Amino acid sequence: MDTIEPAELEEKLLAPMDKRIQLDDRPERFQLRRVPVSEADEHELEFEAKWIYQYAFDNATLSEQEESCLTVLSNPELRIDERAKIAAEAPDKIKEALKFIRNQLFEVPFIAFYRKEYVESCLVINDLWKVYQWDEKWCHLQQRKKRLLELMKRMLNYQMENDNAAGMRIVTEQDMNEVHGVQTVEGLMDVSTKFQLYYGPEVPKMIDWEKIQNLSEDDPEREAAEMRFRAATRTDKYMLCIQNGLSAMASRFGLTPLQFAENLDWKRHDIVQDDEEPLKAAEQYVCQSFPTPETVLAGAIHVVAKQLSREPKVRELLRSRYRLRLKISVCPTKRGREEIDENHKLWPRRYVRDKPVASLRHDEYLWYVQARASGLLILRLHCDTEEDVRFKKTLLQEFLSEQPYYRDEYSRVVDMWNKIREEAVTVCINNFLLPVFEREAHERLLQEARDYVIKQSTQNLYDRIKTAAYRNMHDDDDDDDDFEKGFGNGTRVLSIVYPEERDQASFCALIDQDGQVLDHLRLVHITKNMNSKKPGEANLKRQDMINLRKFIEKRRPHVIAICGENMDAYYLRRDIESLLHEISGIAKEISVEIVDNEAARIYMHSKQAITEFPNYPAMLRQAVSLGRLLLDPLIEYAHLCNTDDDILCVSYHPLQSEVNKEELLFALSLEFINRVNEVGVDVNRCLEYSHTSYLLQFVCGLGPRKAVHLLKILKQNDNLLESRTKLVTLCRMGPKVFMNSAGFIKIDTSKVSERTDAYVEVLDGSRVHPETYEWARKMAVDALEIDDAADPTSALEEILQNPDKLKDLDLDAFAEELARQGFGNKSITLYDIRAELNHRYKDLRVPYESPSAERIFTMLTKETSDSIGKLVMGRVMHIVYRKPRDPEERERVPPIRDERTGQWKCQYCYKPDFNNTNEVWQHIDSCPGQPVGVKVRFDSGITGFIPNKYLSDRPDSFVDPSERVRRNQPIYCRILELDPDKFSATCSCRSSDLRGLQPQNSEFDRYFDKLKCQDDDEKDKKLREQRKIVTYFVKRVISHPSFHNVTFKDAERMLQKFEQGEAIIRPSSKSVSHLTVTWKVADGIYQHIDIKEEGKQHQFSLGKTLLIGTEEFEDLDEILARHIQPMAALARDVLSHKYFLDGKRAEDRDAIEGYLFDEKKRNPQRIPYTLTPSQDYPGKFVISYLPRNKARHEYMTVTPEGFRFRQQLFQSLETVLSWFKVHYREPPPGSKHIFYRIVAKLSFYLLHFK
Repeated sequence: MDTIEPAELEEKLLAPMDKRIQLDDRPERFQLRRVPVSEADEHELEFEAKWIYQYAFDNATLSEQEESCLTVLSNPELRIDERAKIAAEAPDKIKEALKFIRNQLFEVPFIAFYRKEYVESCLVINDLWKVYQWDEKWCHLQQRKKRLLELMKRMLNYQMENDNAAGMRIVTEQDMNEVHGVQTVEGLMDVSTKFQLYYGPEVPKMIDWEKIQNLSEDDPEREAAEMRFRAATRTDKYMLCIQNGLSAMASRFGLTPLQFAENLDWKRHDIVQDDEEPLKAAEQYVCQSFPTPETVLAGAIHVVAKQLSREPKVRELLRSRYRLRLKISVCPTKRGREEIDENHKLWPRRYVRDKPVASLRHDEYLWYVQARASGLLILRLHCDTEEDVRFKKTLLQEFLSEQPYYRDEYSRVVDMWNKIREEAVTVCINNFLLPVFEREAHERLLQEARDYVIKQSTQNLYDRIKTAAYRNMHDDDDDDDDFEKGFGNGTRVLSIVYPEERDQASFCALIDQDGQVLDHLRLVHITKNMNSKKPGEANLKRQDMINLRKFIEKRRPHVIAICGENMDAYYLRRDIESLLHEISGIAKEISVEIVDNEAARIYMHSKQAITEFPNYPAMLRQAVSLGRLLLDPLIEYAHLCNTDDDILCVSYHPLQSEVNKEELLFALSLEFINRVNEVGVDVNRCLEYSHTSYLLQFVCGLGPRKAVHLLKILKQNDNLLESRTKLVTLCRMGPKVFMNSAGFIKIDTSKVSERTDAYVEVLDGSRVHPETYEWARKMAVDALEIDDAADPTSALEEILQNPDKLKDLDLDAFAEELARQGFGNKSITLYDIRAELNHRYKDLRVPYESPSAERIFTMLTKETSDSIGKLVMGRVMHIVYRKPRDPEERERVPPIRDERTGQWKCQYCYKPDFNNTNEVWQHIDSCPGQPVGVKVRFDSGITGFIPNKYLSDRPDSFVDPSERVRRNQPIYCRILELDPDKFSATCSCRSSDLRGLQPQNSEFDRYFDKLKCQDDDEKDKKLREQRKIVTYFVKRVISHPSFHNVTFKDAERMLQKFEQGEAIIRPSSKSVSHLTVTWKVADGIYQHIDIKEEGKQHQFSLGKTLLIGTEEFEDLDEILARHIQPMAALARDVLSHKYFLDGKRAEDRDAIEGYLFDEKKRNPQRIPYTLTPSQDYPGKFVISYLPRNKARHEYMTVTPEGFRFRQQLFQSLETVLSWFKVHYREPPPGSKHIFYRIVAKLSFYLLHFK
């Protein structure tokens, strides 16, 4: 173990922590929770139950989501009084569930199956899981509150015992009461930020003082909290104000922050008015950092605004108002307008203006965020609309209208102070609170959308694994005959998979009922067309069908599974069904099913598959998985729940990549836990067939580690679990884990009896829990009406053979007797025992049904009902003709003569090239009929039919569709109707439909901004028209290898393949007296330099004198040698420099600054810098450097004489960099100082009143 990397040990669940989890007598999932499950007293459980009901089941969401109420309350048929009764009982039921979870360490499935009496009237299993998850949130919240209270007490002790802390704000009982009253994470953050504001800088001093006093403790969580405050104690503007004594100036505003907050409920505190004018009062606090009264006043406003913004009551009130007014506006970027077409999910919502977030449905916000991350949308959360600003009804203005910080008294001094106080509130809301609220709203909306995606993903998984194991209709009749003929017992599945490329081999695998491979077959040409006209292809297909027929006759499968990859599956099923009809006696016995292939495709490339079948090709491994999927989807999907998390590769939702991987994995695991414990796990089968062992990790009380440990012990002891009691005696399972898991671990008692001589408990093969075995035996004895002294075991075996005798038992009386004996209410448990004795471990899942036509259609074509109205491109196959129903009708309709050409044409098919009527009558017998439309084929494999009336907006403008389309012509169509049974669609290619018809379920959003959309469309249209304008130039006759008669775009396209520094000389669009030289500065960057010609003989000749700026050249060679090549050499020096940032442009500021900050972290003593080329200004490079905390960017121009930097000329790159390293502190020429806006604003206010 010492030679293995720790990360690899953790991945293989072999780390020391994994060993501890295996041996600890607590459910594995309880130990792995972020906050492990802990015991709680009655008082805490009562508060927690009410809290969970309020926030988990009765809490409103910001966006429009599905109801978060109890599952039972989602039933619309419930009466009002029934709803009220359930709502009243719910907290008590939640409390009972919490008792089981926290105090008795029972997992949710155990409670749902074996403690129904305590929770069933209100809580189903999904509600119980929600209670479990919110218990973790509750415990985490209580831990954080506890740590904050401890920190407050330590700070108070530090203030009381340390003289140096005398000037600090004292921690009060009110502060601690605020922590006690916190009910949400947001509320705790509000209290925590207040503490951080006042005491954050003092925490390091307190810690140092405690160390001197020997009061510190070694607590990792405590140290983590302290480090958070240590990191937040840098000197910011607020601390600068406090250190310079501006808190005294802030106290003269008239109210303390707490008084201001309390006044928001009702004005219990009057504003204490200062007698001096604000500026005059500020003169007393002038210092070096704040040299003028205006700056002092600005600093005091900042202090007051900051303190107000940290008051929990202020934040709570304004947060609620903000969220009531919160709206979202969305518009596409330039790239978004190009990429978001009408088939895009966001097409009807790409322009949204002032939409209330309460109208955002389900995962809508996550679509917006994903599009913004892709650069397609601009998204803005805001609480004020343009109308609010225009009519002065913004959140700030409405709040100020309530005069929360206003003294109602007329005097010049009071008016000046009221203005200052109003400014403080304005800064508080606009600068401090609104950004925080926007960030909180964004995170909450994002989490709500992600929760919806997770919920839909688990529903998708449920739909995949809810089906029971496949049962053949003829199993009972044929098992004995099959065994005698050597076929074996149970269901046999023949799975067929084929590759996407038809020139590769397909494979068949024969799977028995235990998922083991009995035989396999390789078929190379099975997907080819039997009617193909290609030489030899039809014969190859027939030979494969013969081989398949022989295989079926030899192995006699009960069902054939075909992978549902594409339309080939549909044609293959048709061929196989025809083949089965040719085999006498088995056509009705063997069904042919198309099976969803996604999980099998994931499995075939997994490490797990390679380990299990190292010698099988990938397609054969896929065939094995496909057969197992049909046999039992739960086992095969659980097979993907391995250390590589292959289960996450399954596509559940289009946005699942935007969801946290751990959260999605946990939600999926809950679905597996529910289904696995519903079905039960045969441990002995897991030992015999390894691919089924992945179910064991989902058994109640167990997990991946405990499951592996259990199997390891059993493998060391004869690979056999004889009874449930052996879980304790042999496997050393603790009582808590045993109680949780025993009822869900089933034992095939008939098979175990064949392998051991020991007594086998028949109830071990049922859902009856070992704690109630005696009650089951008692029920058997009473049902048989025999003496209580009789052997209950034999009575139990007899009752299992004749369970009908249990119907006469009075279970209610039995339940009353148990209650009198102190066992509590067990009425539901007794009825469950009777049901189990009637049918041991009956599969409660949905019986298998063949997929519907709609399901197969969607599986093979990926089209759904939402595709109606969708714009797709197809390819014309042929013209569709319709023959007359009455054969004599053709003879009654005479031919038509074309007066223009003199030729005759058929009245039905409109063939026009007949010389006389005899030729027309001879053609009638072979006439295909009247053309009624066009048949097209789409990429999805379905065919489309376009009737004549949908070919054009003017159907009378043509007679024959062949006048409008031709064979194999690409054509855009709009889907009008889908027919899943025929895999076909009715389509339209009329111009009006192509322009106007919208896809189904894609009505424009109610808040769609049509004006903005039209405005952008007009701008894009004008831009496209401008791009269509061709740049004309006069072609020149110049003999030079670098001269080409091309446009600038053509020149850039040609230079893409050339080396850096190469140049092309071309005509200029200015006039015939100009040329342009285009040279390649770097990949994708080209500089265009104008050349003026003088001394021209005529307009086509080259001038005798060439000018670039004021510099003269004799010919083009001199320009290249003396102007272009020196610049190219200098550019190459930059491109090859060790600090040149490859692949980035100077305009990529975020990426460059990220690189610089990373370099600064690696070496804080060094000033990192980098060089990048400018895309916007070709021929310029940018030096980016990070002297302290802010990156700077300066341009450097390449000239033939050298580099021009800071208005100086340098001969080489080394000289410019050497000069730069010495003079980087000097401000660049032309820079200006920036003054505080708030100072100017205050000066205006104060001067106004003088």
